Amino acid sequence: MAIQLAGSNIVELVKCAKISYNQGYHEINLNIGCPSKSAKAGMFGVFLMKNSTLVTQIVKAINDSIPTPISIKTRIGINNKDSYNFLSEFIHEISTNTLCKTFIIHARNAFTNIYSPKKNRSLPALKYNIVYKIKQEFPHLNIVINGGITTIKESLFHLKKVDGVMLGQEAYKNPNLLKKVDKEIFNYSKKKTSNIQLLYSMFPYIEKKINCGIPIYKITRHILGLFKGEKGYKQWKKYLIQESYKKNASINMLEKAMKFIHI
Repeated sequence: MAIQLAGSNIVELVKCAKISYNQGYHEINLNIGCPSKSAKAGMFGVFLMKNSTLVTQIVKAINDSIPTPISIKTRIGINNKDSYNFLSEFIHEISTNTLCKTFIIHARNAFTNIYSPKKNRSLPALKYNIVYKIKQEFPHLNIVINGGITTIKESLFHLKKVDGVMLGQEAYKNPNLLKKVDKEIFNYSKKKTSNIQLLYSMFPYIEKKINCGIPIYKITRHILGLFKGEKGYKQWKKYLIQESYKKNASINMLEKAMKFIHI
């Protein structure tokens, strides 16, 4: 289980990393890819690509404070800094001077002066060949490709060129896709757990969060796609959207929503 941290303040990031370590996370991922206005104001996310020296200092400080492995999530460039050499030098400096050996690369440039964060997820051209070339140049590093990948078939194609694939938006919208990973990529079969069972297993967690004062919609909005492709999915989704924002919405609302699903 990995946790992603974002920021540029070394002291604060080390504090967050220590908390993450004490909570049992297996990996610290540093966000060097977010193109939002808040990221620009705080000089974090993709804007840190312009300062590889600071990124190196951050990673070294975290390395010195905890034993947890660190990975970096980044883009292939930012605005006019989009040459292959720019990305190559960025990765070279960090991987040479720190213990970070895993780079998750979104194969798009970030045009922060043109596109919104949402549009930056889809409009900049995908340049998978740049990520492939990075792997060729740095064969000793763990290079993971990300961006526009929506199927297991596509993932298998990319895995011929790089070490790993990150499924982002598609996995969020259609989590059933992840059920195919063990068998089709790792050739490993195990007893399947139904999505109904998965949802019931979440109930103790959901109740705990509700008791802590967290509105249920902050949880249910992240599981809207759980039954995508199943009969009754549209009714399930519509019901959750309508009911979860109501003042007294409780876990009973989830049980009622599940009645729409026919598996």
